[in-house]
Amino acid sequence: MDLSLFSIKVFLKVAETRSFTQAANDLLLSQPAVSLQIQKIEQLFQTALFIRTHSGRIRLTEAGKKLHQHAEALMGLQQAVLHDMEKFSAGQLRELRIGACCIAGEHLLPLGITAFRELYPEARLALSIIKCEEVFKGLLSGDLDIGITGLAPRNRFLNRKKRLLRAPLVLFETARAQPPTGTVDLRRLRKSRLILREKGSGCRIEFEKFLAKHDMSLQEFKVVTESDSNEAIKKLVRDGYGISMLPEFMIRKDIDAGVFAEINLSEGRPMQSFFLSYRNQGDQPKILQELIALILEHPMHKSS
Repeated sequence: MDLSLFSIKVFLKVAETRSFTQAANDLLLSQPAVSLQIQKIEQLFQTALFIRTHSGRIRLTEAGKKLHQHAEALMGLQQAVLHDMEKFSAGQLRELRIGACCIAGEHLLPLGITAFRELYPEARLALSIIKCEEVFKGLLSGDLDIGITGLAPRNRFLNRKKRLLRAPLVLFETARAQPPTGTVDLRRLRKSRLILREKGSGCRIEFEKFLAKHDMSLQEFKVVTESDSNEAIKKLVRDGYGISMLPEFMIRKDIDAGVFAEINLSEGRPMQSFFLSYRNQGDQPKILQELIALILEHPMHKSS
């Protein structure tokens, strides 16, 4: 395991404030995320860095004091290197790490990323397709820079005001269904076999909210399969195993091509929003600020 500069930054803040809680507040991290970074360093060097005093505060051990000296010098050297090299690289030094939920990562592409590529052709973008909650954890721990999710972040350390897209959720069945369902109300839908995304997914949560709005719950329905794979869900529906609900942009081509048939709900359509999330911090690198601005400036569009 290598010693990361992010862990060193967290260590210095804890040493400065003598408090994991205060360090978490200053760095806009969760307290468990701060503790995790300190644990990584302690595991690397096989020694304790802090001890707790009778007053409840913490202080550096002898090993911690020695690391503190080197850490300050290391962070100073980092700033000097970045400052000297930025004039040559135009701010393109670091890799930007994007976390996206399954639907956003596989089926939506921000036009802003294309514009960003044109502005910074040498910049590295790493995309991880993971669950929404894993995206939020990655942002809080510092492992991700930006998240695109089908759920709004609830942590106060994450920006929660940037909605990229609001899309209708469409109920659909195989086009071979005889007779076709056409229009149905929610109560009649309880007799149907439902194939849904896994618990905790944005699509499923919005459907459950829609049901609650109409004084119903998912427990009243016949859920026969749950899956975190959109393609598996579509295949099961295509083969006539049941019906499902996904964002319209994912299945509109298949409906128009006669693979699926849309089922209209008398109560209307649920809606799902997709959000851009990032840590609320004041020292974002310029290149990260540019990527955020470009994603927000350009709407999201369907992938081909």
